[in-house]
Amino acid sequence: MKKLNMMILAILFLFMLAGCEGILDTTDYTDVIESLSETVIDELPAMINSDFTLPDPDGFSITWTMDDAVIENKIVYERPFYDQEKTLEFTIKKGRTELSFEHTFTLTAPESGLNRNRIYLTLPVSLGQVNKEDYVSAEVKVETEVNGETVIEHETDQAQLRGRGNSTWGLSDKKPYRLRFDNNTSILGMRSAKNYVLLADHSDKSFMRNLIVQKMVSLMNDLPYALEVRYVELYVNDEYRGLYVLTEQVEVHKNKFALTSVPGVLDTGYFLEMDQRFYNQNIEPGYDWIVVRSIPYEIKEPDPDDVGYTEHHAIYIFEYMIEVENALIAKSGYESLIDVNNWIDHFIIHELVKNVDVGWSSVFMYKEQGGVLKYGPLWDFDLAIGNADYIDYGPTNFYGMRQYKNRMFKLMMEIPEIREQFKVKYRNFYDNILPIIFDMIPVIADSIQPLANRNFLRWEIMGNYVWPNPWEVWTLTTHPEQVTYVISYLSSRSVWLYHAVGTTAYNNGQFGD
Repeated sequence: MKKLNMMILAILFLFMLAGCEGILDTTDYTDVIESLSETVIDELPAMINSDFTLPDPDGFSITWTMDDAVIENKIVYERPFYDQEKTLEFTIKKGRTELSFEHTFTLTAPESGLNRNRIYLTLPVSLGQVNKEDYVSAEVKVETEVNGETVIEHETDQAQLRGRGNSTWGLSDKKPYRLRFDNNTSILGMRSAKNYVLLADHSDKSFMRNLIVQKMVSLMNDLPYALEVRYVELYVNDEYRGLYVLTEQVEVHKNKFALTSVPGVLDTGYFLEMDQRFYNQNIEPGYDWIVVRSIPYEIKEPDPDDVGYTEHHAIYIFEYMIEVENALIAKSGYESLIDVNNWIDHFIIHELVKNVDVGWSSVFMYKEQGGVLKYGPLWDFDLAIGNADYIDYGPTNFYGMRQYKNRMFKLMMEIPEIREQFKVKYRNFYDNILPIIFDMIPVIADSIQPLANRNFLRWEIMGNYVWPNPWEVWTLTTHPEQVTYVISYLSSRSVWLYHAVGTTAYNNGQFGD
């Protein structure tokens, strides 16, 4: 028994020695730790956009903290709304020597130009042979920076490309495209789908307008879906084509804008697009198009090409839309037919940015099975925010709630209760959402400035008129000036609208028609 007790005491003594090693070790490791800190900092990236495992050198104890929270061994990436400067604090300890250090890095948003996204397309034909009707096969390579290191994020030969757009297709040799993968594919962290859009944004010399609107949408409770946006530099057959805005195709998709639509059922999910180009296409309404009191809507879902779809679907949604209009005109019963909060949020954005297409095209609506009519997703804002010389583009005056602009907007704003709700919701937007947007714009703009400058070396349009730039836009000669114009316009417009919704004329439903 005595022998056993001695063995236990000996083991405990060894443990005590091990625990006291740091206390007993009186060596000054300052120089060693300072040298190690330089090695550690060299291993830390200047930008982080993905999970990052922190260095763990043998023989030393390192404690990491960020934002007053202790980090175990990895920075877990959580996407910020826009790029954020972060300070990583760490303490290295050996023996009795303990020194603290800092490393500053940029936590980048997916939309940041610091990610240096590049898409390389290899086509079997020249780019000039690509048209809007026919897909051509495409090999695709997507490169990006992951925590500062260049990586090939995706590579495939199972893809196709065609042109897209209307006025933008004939605007320049820098054209927009539809990129389609053979299978659902996620690139650059976007939701997995087959269809992507490469927007040239040739008229929007700030490259910011579409991003700004989608960021607004993402902050609004009653809008259903914000499209993902990424900045990419595009190369086709080894030729640099400039800076593009990569985004989602507006469509019903299980991984994106999910809407259950069964062609054999009348009260099913419906997805519509208001599109005045109907009148230029010799189309007969009543099957895949309906015309509601002169306003044409294309039925995108249920798919008119699917078995089970009939003209009765067109009749069903036509009659529903007529019922909505009649209720708005009567100023009664509309609450059971439309989502009022959704409608208000949707038109707050259209009105704030003076979107030229608010009553023309690219205005989407949907109705879930058994549900009410809603607006969304929002799409196509390169000619908004004071960038269209053929409208009243200035930052003052009401715009969209007119018979010759958007009839539904006009009808809803003729209802006093909705006008009051619009005022309250807009002022909440002004106080709580716009400050975030104004903080974001210069940060993202700075991140894409080198990319924009390269684009303008390839496409020499600065200081030149590109349809439909107002003179205040086309006379600006640098990317920072273009961004300043966007900020100034939004600031002036938002202040004007804030006061305008409090006037007697507004309260009486007078919008300057």
